[in-house]
Amino acid sequence: MNRKIIFALAIVIFFALPLTSFSAENYNDGDVIVVLKPSDNSQGEVVSSAFRVASFAASSGAWVKKTYPDQFGADGEVYALLHSDTKDAREFAEELKNNSDVLAASPNYKVYSATLPDESSTTMNEENSWGMFAVGAPYAWDFNTGSKNVYVAVIDSGIDYTNPDLINNIDWTYSTGTDTFGHGTHVAGVIGAEGNNGKGTAGVNWNVKLISVRVLENGSGTVENVINGINYVKNLISNNNVNIKAVNMSFETYLNVVPTYENLVKEPLWRAMKSLDSLNKAVIVVAAGNYSQTVGQPSSKAQGSMIPGAGYYVYPASYKGLNNMITVGAMSKDQTLASFSNKGANVIAPGVNILSTYIQTSKSNVKSDGVALSLMSGTSMATPFVSGTAALLASIALNNHNVELTAYQLKTAILGGSTATVSAVKTSAGEGIFSIEKAVDFQEQNITNASVMPASPQTTEYDNYESTGVSDKTSTSNSNSSSGGGCNSGMTGSLGAVILLLISFVSFVDRKELRE
Repeated sequence: MNRKIIFALAIVIFFALPLTSFSAENYNDGDVIVVLKPSDNSQGEVVSSAFRVASFAASSGAWVKKTYPDQFGADGEVYALLHSDTKDAREFAEELKNNSDVLAASPNYKVYSATLPDESSTTMNEENSWGMFAVGAPYAWDFNTGSKNVYVAVIDSGIDYTNPDLINNIDWTYSTGTDTFGHGTHVAGVIGAEGNNGKGTAGVNWNVKLISVRVLENGSGTVENVINGINYVKNLISNNNVNIKAVNMSFETYLNVVPTYENLVKEPLWRAMKSLDSLNKAVIVVAAGNYSQTVGQPSSKAQGSMIPGAGYYVYPASYKGLNNMITVGAMSKDQTLASFSNKGANVIAPGVNILSTYIQTSKSNVKSDGVALSLMSGTSMATPFVSGTAALLASIALNNHNVELTAYQLKTAILGGSTATVSAVKTSAGEGIFSIEKAVDFQEQNITNASVMPASPQTTEYDNYESTGVSDKTSTSNSNSSSGGGCNSGMTGSLGAVILLLISFVSFVDRKELRE
């Protein structure tokens, strides 16, 4: 066969095969987050983190994109963002994990707000505000409507400081950015839109202090952004004594990482969340995700733009070993799991057509009283019901009983009040149905025993998880084919095999022609 014909066939096959076989992974090319072990200063040497990271990067064939303050990590850990011009980020991260100086490393994965397309609302009424009634918020408001001494950190796209229904509840001192996308503002309104003010809507807390921690831009961000936000919140608690009782994380990403201790301890995002979790000050409330998957279980096939193929897990919802974390799925008005919601969360809360505050620049959503509102759906909308309740429970304990509750105690009350479970026939997972009313009752019944409730996380074991047909971060053509980034990843999977086969055949023909 003529060599030109063979090469022509190779080119035709190259463009005919699906491009998804070597599509880019959900991370920034070449960027890796690394966590270095604390430096050994036993010899009295003082080495700055910046110098140490620069030396480490150079020895690894990379350069430093960003370093962080020394107090950023826990117990002397050093975080940095490195970039390799020659290595794929996933391959580079796996290489760094084998370095004796490295505690954790991962590509700078992208994260996305866990919401669905919104729908404008023209009026506020009990029909649109069904979520607050479904979880018994009016009952809880008889006890307390929140406190300006209790804070909630919203790690999201920011909060619109100009929305009249939020303006009095936002802490301007500690917030890091306003919102131009709308997602964070909507989440914030469910937590703490001002109540009884004759305008807009009402959040779980009518009085609260909201901290805007902006990490998402137009609904998406990176793991590095989120780690920055988490450590910012941790430092507010540890160094500024800010009374943050809940941290809301309404975002999701899907990674080919099996949630075992051996894997998670090497993930920088997990380590940052673990550092915050260990303070036992704030409940960490995360969205379960919107792709009808199961938390802690691998996907079976590609789905949408977020799940490239089989073997992908939703994060941060699938993290193990975080004693003060609650995962939240979305509930429909009939108290069933929403069709889009991931299964297997700790609880499900209202997440379909939820009315809340929105960015003021969206004129089509501004009401006659000057407050921008919007209807939105997603596990993003369900999550703030729970984080808002953590703050409300803390306010009730503090104001009504002069008791300061730990994160573990607040989580215990929330889960203890979610005793009814969704039918396994409906969800195959048996999540608890979230109830503010029952959480308040649970706390009131146990408030006299608050001092004997666990003051620190009691669980040190990690949930045993055995994967079926999915190996640890490797195997399957999906993990290989999506581990690179476009042209930088080279030819992988079935496409690479076909091209290599054709090239080998060309070589064989050449040798045969030479012999003849």
